[in-house]
Amino acid sequence: MTWIVWRQQRPVFITLVAGLVVSVAAVLLLRAGMVADLQAGDLAGCLPFGSECGIRAADGFQDTWFDRLRLAQGTVLAAPVLIGVFIGAPLFAREFEQGTHALAFTQSVGRTRWTVTKFLVAGLPALVVVGVYQLVVHSWLEAAGELGPLSASTFYFTSFDAQGVSPLAYTLFAYTLGMAAGALFKRTLVAMTVTLGLFIAARVLIGDVRESLVTPTRLITNDLDVNAVVPGRPLVVDAGFLDSGGAVVADPTPMMNCTDRADAQGGVDWSACFRENGLAQRYADIVPAGQATTLHLLEGSIFAGLAVLFVLGSTWAVRRQV
Repeated sequence: MTWIVWRQQRPVFITLVAGLVVSVAAVLLLRAGMVADLQAGDLAGCLPFGSECGIRAADGFQDTWFDRLRLAQGTVLAAPVLIGVFIGAPLFAREFEQGTHALAFTQSVGRTRWTVTKFLVAGLPALVVVGVYQLVVHSWLEAAGELGPLSASTFYFTSFDAQGVSPLAYTLFAYTLGMAAGALFKRTLVAMTVTLGLFIAARVLIGDVRESLVTPTRLITNDLDVNAVVPGRPLVVDAGFLDSGGAVVADPTPMMNCTDRADAQGGVDWSACFRENGLAQRYADIVPAGQATTLHLLEGSIFAGLAVLFVLGSTWAVRRQV
């Protein structure tokens, strides 16, 4: 049974491997060229967080490489949905369209085993390909350090979604979603369309509530400067002002009209003005960068749970197929 399914999925496997080899070779060549530019520009001191270096040289480097690095992140983000649409959706839908499932159903192998075998033979190589490609792209991003996209917050969507277990979780979700859509609708084009639409909707929805998966930490400071910086580039869930009693000021706007306090040089002592108007402290509810891994695992568990439901749904749909 496994051999028959393997022969059916062999073109998919060959395509995945060929795509991985070409992509990895391209990334490694680009990485080598970028590292050579770093060395030629003597930009090694620009890579660590908090470093300082020549602005002109750094700008020139980023003009050449930043968009390419961001594009590489984009390919990691696109890989899961492509696998769901072009591998997951046709997995059962094409069998039902062409009628080849009838032959499988006449064999001694049960429908549940047939379903699970097809799921594993096609799904495991796809997960391996995405995992390997993700690691190669991340090594390129790390080589660029603070001059690349990793200079943004860890929680910036392109950086967060392309790291940790997230790409694998998205791939498993998209693949099983496509599989379930194909088993249910029995039409490849319909299954591909449903997979694309539901995948995007789920990613947007869960991305919007991601910050609520962990309890934020509240930072409080007496510095009322509106330009006060939260250290460590965390995910800022909420921020604002507290009054003298420690309560959150729901709408501080009426208390912030301090422009008429300008001195002869046009400067304003914002902190003094804010305090005179009842704003005593600033606060920020944050998710520290160190909790990114926890957030990856929590979000990944949601997508993995949905994937389990899709596998069960696919099995149910196949067993009911006439």
